[in-house]
Amino acid sequence: MADRRIPQEKEGGTSEPESSRVTTQRNRPSPEPTEEERGPSAVDTPQPGTAGESDQSQQALDFFTEEQQAKQERLKADLKQQIHIREQRKVEVRSSAADCQGRLDAEWLQINSVFSDVIKLVVDARQKALQPLEDRKREVGKEAERIVQKIQREIDTFEKAIGELNNNQVSAATNLVESNKTEESSVDTSLSFGTLRAATSTMMNQIQQELEKLTSVELKRISTFAVDVKLDPTTAHQNLDVSPDGKQVRDGGKNSGVPDTAERFDMLGSVLGLNGLTSGRAYWEVDVGRKSGWDLGVAKRSANRKGQLELNPEEGYWVIVHYEDIMYAAMTAPPVRISLKEKPKTVGVFVDYEEGLVSFYDVKTQSHIYSFTECLFGGEIRPYFSPHTQNEKNSDPLFICAV
Repeated sequence: MADRRIPQEKEGGTSEPESSRVTTQRNRPSPEPTEEERGPSAVDTPQPGTAGESDQSQQALDFFTEEQQAKQERLKADLKQQIHIREQRKVEVRSSAADCQGRLDAEWLQINSVFSDVIKLVVDARQKALQPLEDRKREVGKEAERIVQKIQREIDTFEKAIGELNNNQVSAATNLVESNKTEESSVDTSLSFGTLRAATSTMMNQIQQELEKLTSVELKRISTFAVDVKLDPTTAHQNLDVSPDGKQVRDGGKNSGVPDTAERFDMLGSVLGLNGLTSGRAYWEVDVGRKSGWDLGVAKRSANRKGQLELNPEEGYWVIVHYEDIMYAAMTAPPVRISLKEKPKTVGVFVDYEEGLVSFYDVKTQSHIYSFTECLFGGEIRPYFSPHTQNEKNSDPLFICAV
């Protein structure tokens, strides 16, 4: 360890500690430097790290600010564009909703009008059926009252005779009894109205005519399920000619020479569509022209196509047929005759797989032809067509037309 030194006294006075001398020198004011000692002014000579760097920093800051402002302007423009797009969407949504509501209102009025007419028919038929009962009820009441009044008059006469007997007028009372022997006085209570069959039959026919007005509503609805049906030439009978676009089929009158495969009909002149349906709904229209015969409908993909087929639901076919130029039938088991007011030119076919429904419509007259209901498809189904054998009245093809 270093020795602590003790300050020595100077001559002529007491010693002063070294630290005190240093402090005194520090506190003593320094003389002002001369112009030469100062050298060049700090104002005249830029100092490193001050003004030059500051200008560069300011420029960078200005550039950053401008870029930020430009970015903000672009962002504002994008946001305004998004607002404009959404404002347009609002207009479109409201317009679309108003259009839909207008169509719904029109359909509501049409359906309501039909059922109002049906209700009126039922009310009128009810009134006609009940009116004879009401009339007969009044007649029976009047007849009973007339008889009761007659009997009462007789009672009054007899009571008067009893009073006269007290006066020994026996002969007069005897004559009264003899002249008023009890007569058959009863009300005719027979109910000979006949049956209600004629009235109800008329009512049902009228109701059916009214309900047919709903077919136009149905066709508007189901046309939204239109599909582009094309024929599958690999299933066509060897005598059938299928157009290259798969839209027409006719009986060619002779074997076309195509191979007889397992997929092809070999006895019935039929062909299936390419479109398979395993769910949902589908609608297509077929121009049958002036043909004297045709088959239309749907068939299971797995249904037998060989030999003399039975076209009915049990065999996997839901088909209506036109034959002998004027006859129509639904191929149920047994077949059901269909009565049509006029010959269809275009037939619409609608299938609702989940509903188990196959319906046929006369597109021109907006009328319903026939419906298979509660169908158990149990697999893929495909459109079914047959143009029937070609002859003078049946030379036109079946043509799948655009909906």
